[in-house]
Amino acid sequence: MQKGKPFGRWLMILAMGMVAAVAAGCGQQQLEERNVALEKQLRESLTQNADLQAENDGMRAKNEALQSDLDRARAQPQAAQQATGKPKPEFGEGVDVSMVGDTMTVTLPDTILFDSGKVTLKGSSKQVLDKIAGVLNRDYATYKIRVEGHTDNQPIVKSKKLWQDNWDLSCNRAMAVVRHLVQKGVDPKRVYAAGYSYYKPVASNSTPAGRAKNRRVAIVVAPR
Repeated sequence: MQKGKPFGRWLMILAMGMVAAVAAGCGQQQLEERNVALEKQLRESLTQNADLQAENDGMRAKNEALQSDLDRARAQPQAAQQATGKPKPEFGEGVDVSMVGDTMTVTLPDTILFDSGKVTLKGSSKQVLDKIAGVLNRDYATYKIRVEGHTDNQPIVKSKKLWQDNWDLSCNRAMAVVRHLVQKGVDPKRVYAAGYSYYKPVASNSTPAGRAKNRRVAIVVAPR
């Protein structure tokens, strides 16, 4: 029996070694599985982060584009004001005001000012011209003023007895506006009338809409 004890201890040691090896093997497998799981989570996190970064870049680009549009919208009236150092005036519906450099042009359709074929100012048009005269006297007191009369290319028919041609009509309409501005205090030394007939169109005379745009009076205000 004594001789069998060393063999039994050897078996016990061998068994313990096998248990330790199995335990180590299990621990290694668990560690590898855990590493695989962590690597998967890391890849998923990196993918989500890339998606969020792309979305953030897209939102930033949209915000920059919107800000750029807003800056341009704000700059347009400011640019007009900076050109002359004066704000762009408003004279009511239908009256167009454009500013190029130091020159301001106020365009009034003939329907605001006159009846068809006439040169007598409508009562309602005088209120608009009064506002224009006020701005000219207040903000443009040293500027020269050219009042232009324009027509379409249709020959004079209904008012044939009154006007020889479109030259005649355009000049007389410009003069009517000049006289009213002078009555409202505009210095006659700095204002004059010019008739262009139908030779400076802003639209095609081949359509009714285009002819309507061409029938106009333009008040051009520029430095001396």
